[in-house]
Amino acid sequence: MRGDSPIVDRLLLSPVTWFVMALNVGIFLIAEHYGNTASIETLVAYGACERFLVQSQGEYWRLATCMFLHIGGVHLLWNTLAILWCSDIERTVGSAWFSFAYLTTGIGASAVSVLCHDVVAAGASGAIFGMIAVFLMLLYRRAGNWRAFWSNPRARGIFIQTALWVAIGFTGLMDMDNFAHLGGFAFGIPAGLLLESRRGRKRAAWIAGLAAYSLVWIGVVVAACTRGVGFGWRI
Repeated sequence: MRGDSPIVDRLLLSPVTWFVMALNVGIFLIAEHYGNTASIETLVAYGACERFLVQSQGEYWRLATCMFLHIGGVHLLWNTLAILWCSDIERTVGSAWFSFAYLTTGIGASAVSVLCHDVVAAGASGAIFGMIAVFLMLLYRRAGNWRAFWSNPRARGIFIQTALWVAIGFTGLMDMDNFAHLGGFAFGIPAGLLLESRRGRKRAAWIAGLAAYSLVWIGVVVAACTRGVGFGWRI
């Protein structure tokens, strides 16, 4: 039975989205209570990602835990609002496939961040950029071609806003993990195409695509966990 209010309906139809939001807020409150999420020490203690800890200390789990930790209240607020927007995606593709896309794009984003620069990083924005790409690919598949896709005001608006955020990150006006954003978006493109075509008739082609996506993802994650692999780029 569905709920009697829009809020209850959202909870029932997008439980993973709400769980992630609650988890992010809960971890933030605990970290703030026992420390300060603006400090490196607290961030590291509660699961932030950093190349040395991942590669040299074998703390591979940080690629995932950093997705649920935020640096200050404003960071948490922005990402919580963005995750709430993801509830539409979960209702469209289902909770299981939403979880698959959110986790693979988010962990993939963390891996790209570790490979491309040596910083202490935290936040859900890599996964959020991944889900933005997923949503855009869902719209593209349904449009049928790039011209129809670009003529969709919603798709065009999301794409332009995303490009502006990336551009702001490049300017240095705001402290953003550009590599995580770009990595999440890059993984989100094939993830979105896979999610939209999962019910298609070309089952063998879909399975091959899923296998290819998984192999590339595993390769990037393994590289990020391998000692001595990485660059020192700054963007």
